[in-house]
Formats: sequence, structure tokens, C-alpha cells
Amino acid sequence: MFGRIFLSIIKTSIRSPKYLFWTLAFPIALGTLFAFAFGSIYSSETSKPIPVVIEVTDEAVDEYRIMQCFANLDGEKMSDDLEEYSKEEAMAEAMGQDFDKEAPVSKDILDSLDGVESFDDMRKLTLDDMPMDYVSINPNEIKEEDIPFIEVMNSLEFDDGTKMIDRVVVKDHEEAEELLEEGDIAGIITVNGIKDVTMEENGYGVNHSILSSVISQYRLQVGLTIDTINEDPDKLEESDEMVDEAISGIDYVEVKGSAGENKDPFVQYFYNLIAMVALMGSVASCSLIVEAQANQSTVGMRLDSSPVNKTVYELAVLAAVSVIQLSITLIALTFYIYVLGIKFGGNLGMIYLTTAIAGITGINLGYIVAHMGKMRFEIKEGILMVFILGGGFMSGLMYGDMKALLEEHCPLFNRINPSAVITDAFYALNVFGVGPRYYRALTYMLVMSLVLLVLGMAFSRKTDYKSL
Repeated sequence: MFGRIFLSIIKTSIRSPKYLFWTLAFPIALGTLFAFAFGSIYSSETSKPIPVVIEVTDEAVDEYRIMQCFANLDGEKMSDDLEEYSKEEAMAEAMGQDFDKEAPVSKDILDSLDGVESFDDMRKLTLDDMPMDYVSINPNEIKEEDIPFIEVMNSLEFDDGTKMIDRVVVKDHEEAEELLEEGDIAGIITVNGIKDVTMEENGYGVNHSILSSVISQYRLQVGLTIDTINEDPDKLEESDEMVDEAISGIDYVEVKGSAGENKDPFVQYFYNLIAMVALMGSVASCSLIVEAQANQSTVGMRLDSSPVNKTVYELAVLAAVSVIQLSITLIALTFYIYVLGIKFGGNLGMIYLTTAIAGITGINLGYIVAHMGKMRFEIKEGILMVFILGGGFMSGLMYGDMKALLEEHCPLFNRINPSAVITDAFYALNVFGVGPRYYRALTYMLVMSLVLLVLGMAFSRKTDYKSL
């Protein structure tokens, strides 16, 4: 019985021109328009230096000086001198002689150094806590240009060799705010410490996306390095080398690890298109489930009074719609990648897997809406359109910066909006690769899909022909 229903639903669906148009032809046509509209914008913008104000606090400079002093401390010589001093002091006391020789390192400084067991402990030191006689560098010669983040920004280049960052010099923060408000700079970056980097921007766009990507990569790499140092105090003396090695791997253009290669912010429109195609499956599953309800159609009356088990029927419908919708969604994705040449970024296999899971989520969304009350299908279809089009708008389908605005002011909405969760999975693959953020988005989709399926089955069991 399951197999017959399954095949019947597949034949019915593929013979529907309306269904195939809205789920396949329309997204392909829209994707083609997007490709023509946005194809040349990014390439023309990414050769222009980005004007930005970078403010480095005194605390950030002092923190880096301390790190350099600690890393260039000749601990072995200091230990030898202290040991020699202790021997001389003990000998003088044994002979009853006065000993007024000054210790090579004061007790306060030794106490400060002995309390350092992590990078975070080291950050609390001051230059007065350092035994400068045993430090092989002059900390006063270290300027803000030597700070790791500034080195990263000065070294970044586009593919054609153009410097990426045009650092604008201002006399004070008020002037920087005025330039930002007038749109003369892309942002104000404040460096409060080696890993404490923040950015203030006015609006969103290509330049903002580039700067956000660079800052995110920097904070991720340096943060991981500092975590490693905190876990192993023996690495404190190598902290400067470890941080330098971490930032040397930061390259805006070159792809690292399993992360993606497309920094074009307009690719998010294709993420949203795939999300829309995936969620379109909700209309198909809702339509077929509603048609099987006795209060909606004569077909439903016959099914409800027949010996066909309702659960078996609905599972067969969901299975058939899943096969068709997943095929359609993957065809659209393949068209975007191989025909339009859109680089989604990240591992290609994971991109297809994410698309498949997104499609299942859409189908289960339609399943639960189909069991919401005794409303006509047209009303339930309207509810689904709110989820598909309204959710798409909120995740950036019509206005690219909408998702970022919601993330800033109402992040919870992005966690429950199916379109936002799907697009975030693609974004995480492109920018960060397969990692915590991607797994979080994937888990959201799987949990959301399971909850929708279970609730739909629970609602289904509460309805029968007598209650309709």
C-alpha cells in the first residue's frame, strides 16, 4: 500500500505544470537575473582600497609591549644571577659579614613574574613589573604599527596587488565619527588589545562585508592561539612567535583549510534562493495532506472512510514529496553552480547535504501547517507564503542587509526563521568552513525539522472524519 501511494503521488506531482514552474522554473529564472544583476558589481568594487579609521588605544600598545618583553626575557641568565646572588648572601651571613649588595631582581618583580601562569595573567603586568636588565628589547621602541592587527591590515592586498586598506588619519574620534556619518570612510576600527578588536560602521555593503570578514578571521586565529597559550604556560615565552604565526595565516584572498573562497556579499542572494526553493516544498506537502482530509475534498472523504491507514498514507506522501522536492532543489543548486558559475564557497559535498536537509525542513513545515485547524487550503497556503516570502525578506532575499540588522537588534528571530537558519549554514561553510557555527545551523535545521514532523503527526492523530 505504501509503495502504491508513493508512486501515485510522484506521478501526480510531476504532471503539475504549476508546481514545476514555481518550484523549479521560477527560481532558475530569478537566479539567472541575479547573476546578470550582481555579477559585475563585486569585481568592480574589490579593486578599490577601503577607507577606514583605525584607533589604537594606549592599553593595546602597552599590552603588546608586555608580551614582547616577556617573550624576550632572558630567564636563564636571570636565574643564574639570582642563584649567584643567593650564594654570596648566604656566604656573607655565614661569615658574619654585612651584605649590602642589591639583588639583580627585586622581590616585588619576582612575585609578579611567579604569578604569571597564562596569557591572561601576563596581560595584567605593567612595564614596571618587568626586569628590564634581562629584557633584550627596548619596549619604548615598539609602536602601534608593530601591533599584530595593524600588521595584518597593512599587509592585505586584493588579487591585483592593490592595497586593501586605506588608513585615514584623523586628529580625534569626533572627526572620525563625522567622516563615518558622511560616508567618507567604511568604518572605525578600535584596537583595545591583541585580540580585542571592534568595528563601528554606518550601513552595510561590500566594504563592510570585507572588513567584517578580516576582523572575524583575525579574532578567530588569535583567540585560538591565546587559548592554546593559556592551556600550556610553557608556551608563554613563545607567545610572540605563536601570535605572529597565527596572523601570518590570515589572507583575505587565499582560501584556508575547508573554508570557502567567495567573499562576494552578493552570494547571499543565492543562499536565499536555495532557501526559498527548499521551503517551496512546504506548499506541495501541505496541498497533498489537506487534499486527504475529509472536510476539504471528496478524495479526502473516500480516503478517510477507506481501510487505508492515515499515518501510512501521510508518510508515503511525505516520502514522495521529499524525493521530488529534493530532486528539484538539487537541480536548481547544480544550475547555479555549474551553469551560472556561482561559487557558494566551502566543501561542495556539504553544500549539497545542507541543501537536502533544508528541503526536508520545508516539507515538514508544510506538513504541520496542513494540520493547523479546519481552514481551507488557500488560507494555509497563505500562511506558508508568509514563511517563505516573509522569512526570505527577513533573511536578506530582497534586502541583503536585513539579516544583519535583525542579528544586531533581534537575534532570536534569526534562530527561528527557517530561511535565516538555512542561509546561515551556507554562510558558515563559506566563511568559516565546517566548524562550530556550521554545526550549530545544521543542528537547528535538524531539530526544527524533527519538531515539525512530530507535532504534525500528533495533530494528525487528533483528527478523524467524525471531528471534521
